Amino acid sequence: MNEDDVQNAKKETAMRHAFITAFLLLIMAATPAHAEPAPARPTPSYPHSRASDLVEEQFGEKVADPYRWLENDVRQDVEVQKWVTGQNEVSSAYLKTLPGRDILADRMKALLNFERQGAPRKGGNYYFYTKNDGLQNQSVLWVRDGAAGKPRILIDPNGWARDGATALAEWMPSSDGRFLLYAVQDGGTDWRTLQVVETATGKRLSDEVRWVKYSALAWKADGSGFFYSRFPPPDKDGTYQSPNTQQAVYYHALGTAQEADLKVYATPAHPKRGHSAQVTDDGRYLLVTSSEGTDDRFELHIGRIEGEKPIRLKRL
Repeated sequence: MNEDDVQNAKKETAMRHAFITAFLLLIMAATPAHAEPAPARPTPSYPHSRASDLVEEQFGEKVADPYRWLENDVRQDVEVQKWVTGQNEVSSAYLKTLPGRDILADRMKALLNFERQGAPRKGGNYYFYTKNDGLQNQSVLWVRDGAAGKPRILIDPNGWARDGATALAEWMPSSDGRFLLYAVQDGGTDWRTLQVVETATGKRLSDEVRWVKYSALAWKADGSGFFYSRFPPPDKDGTYQSPNTQQAVYYHALGTAQEADLKVYATPAHPKRGHSAQVTDDGRYLLVTSSEGTDDRFELHIGRIEGEKPIRLKRL
């Protein structure tokens, strides 16, 4: 470790100590100087966690997994819902007894309560950008016709779910700005549902594409459709537990059902490979980048986009 590293380490340590000191002073300030000792907090009484007799054989060894049932979707399994509700009630009751919570909550809200917006993207003469007034659960997507045009809301995800956990994820305008392709993310999952809205009217089209994950969004140059990556539909009972294999690149033509989408590229012999597609700026070529896991080795294929003809990819 050289002298610069030593000095940087000392600075980081000093900053950590300063942060801890400030936090403790904030707690002390929240407590009156002559306050009576806080009453002893009762030991939490946690709800019963049922243990099943599930045993599976893995590589010749019997492995017990008594709490596998807790991996079920909390939104569909009544028993898991009851267990989670009980755990939350116990935790909340205990956390409410801790001093200084209101002061910390108010301070955090004050620090986060400022207007912010994302970098704009241009499509045709339209400018698209996200904006948050400060304390909104989800940022809102705005659009204006021209740089000096009057801004208006195009997509507000804050009304999509009562718990505020359904978000606007990736989005991309068509090159002419007529349409906006966007992804809906539900409850923090990596799964996406793709939808399309008409920019001029704000009307959502009937197009809907499911089972999208780890995908780029790429419009065809004329705005008649888009390229995306998705997996085969998972097992009914394993939507959030099934392994993600056999990702493929598809093309979706606007106004058609997902079942009619054209499979552009896949690697059945290498099921763990992921594929991401993008269209070149001139709209003539499709680039598909493939990789496996976190390995930083990539494979690139290129294909010419010609009218309605199937795209033929050539390895580079």
